[in-house]
Amino acid sequence: MVQAWLGLLVIFLLCSCTSTTVRDLNLGSLDPAQLPEEQLRQEEQKRLESLPAEQLVQLGRGHLASGAIPLARLYFVRALKKSPDSAPALVGLAETFERGHDLKKATGLYGVALKHDPDHVPALVGLGRVLRNQGARDQSLENLVKAMQLEDRNPLVLGELAITYEALGMEPLAEPLHREVVTLRPHLAAAHNNLGFNYLLQKRYDEAIAAFSRALNIEPENSLFKNNLGAAYALHGDEGKALQVFQTAMDQASAYNNLGYLYMTDGQYDQAEKAFKRALDLKPVFYLRAQENLNRLQVVRKAAR
Repeated sequence: MVQAWLGLLVIFLLCSCTSTTVRDLNLGSLDPAQLPEEQLRQEEQKRLESLPAEQLVQLGRGHLASGAIPLARLYFVRALKKSPDSAPALVGLAETFERGHDLKKATGLYGVALKHDPDHVPALVGLGRVLRNQGARDQSLENLVKAMQLEDRNPLVLGELAITYEALGMEPLAEPLHREVVTLRPHLAAAHNNLGFNYLLQKRYDEAIAAFSRALNIEPENSLFKNNLGAAYALHGDEGKALQVFQTAMDQASAYNNLGYLYMTDGQYDQAEKAFKRALDLKPVFYLRAQENLNRLQVVRKAAR
């Protein structure tokens, strides 16, 4: 239930459909004329026409990394016009749709990439991720295990496989994978956070607190890491430290509301009621969320009897 509070993590498995092509996926208008070409100078347009597909993919990934999704899509589409079977271009285009929360199109594109290159690890990882996010956890596992067999020390593969194990309720299997990512990328804050979350799921609160603290040492202003650390303190029974951490990321009323929600999901109903009421005392007029949670608590309490 903690996982639901933290908000972390139709099946279109097309990689086995040998007749599927990009054209079959009904992706909508991907004609470069319909994309934001006004953002490119006219001379840049001419230069792009002469670039090979590999360089267009590289430029597209640069725009994807900077969050310029429409421009990234433009480059990947151009790359596919030059090389329709390019798995890297297909994966890049799939990621633009995944970032735009169009998981159906992303799934289809990852599948087409795997049709052209069945051992393309980024496509296996991408397909595993979007299948998991659509609830197809067994199919997600199948693709990620294959990726792991191909690249067993790739931090991205290890991390996504670990998250799928956790989605399947296999937290002990996920733990050594998260540990390996931390070993490979010790300065990556998200790696420590993910390990901490695994400990939180296993109710190993001391270890969770230590891992979340390491993540915050690397990224001190990350509100997600702060919330996770606050949750670990609260579930460990240290309400004072939990509130102290929560209040570094939000106001006091929100901190008490978060604390109450944690207590509610953990079955500590009396503590939850106190926390929600304290949130309402702090913001009696404006803080509707605490009142909604207090009402929900009454329903949950009755159902638990």
